[in-house]
Amino acid sequence: MERVGRKPRKLKHVEKLTGSEQAKERLKWILATLSGEATIPEACRALEINEARFHQVRNEWLQAAVGCLEPAPLGRPPKHDAEDAGRLAELQQRIALLEGELQVAHLRAELASIRSGKSPPKKS
Repeated sequence: MERVGRKPRKLKHVEKLTGSEQAKERLKWILATLSGEATIPEACRALEINEARFHQVRNEWLQAAVGCLEPAPLGRPPKHDAEDAGRLAELQQRIALLEGELQVAHLRAELASIRSGKSPPKKS
């Protein structure tokens, strides 16, 4: 049976990525070892690193790849975060102003009752 479609590009996909040549070379060797095209000792010789460092780099890359593939929330993120923070600050200022005005009104009522000789109104 003949294969239909494009020929697999394999490691050539790495060439189109943005990044340093060293990073791309490391990625190519990691992929080559994962696909069985190269052994870990071959990759270590080519990259001039020891096996422990190779395993460390490979595991860091795999962990980062898994992180990129985690499900994200659906839809666009809400835009109102900055607006909400501004609105919250406005409302807090308004509350402080109204509380101050309420205290002034209570004091005026108390003074008025003292001047008229009546007992002061009860505070709620």
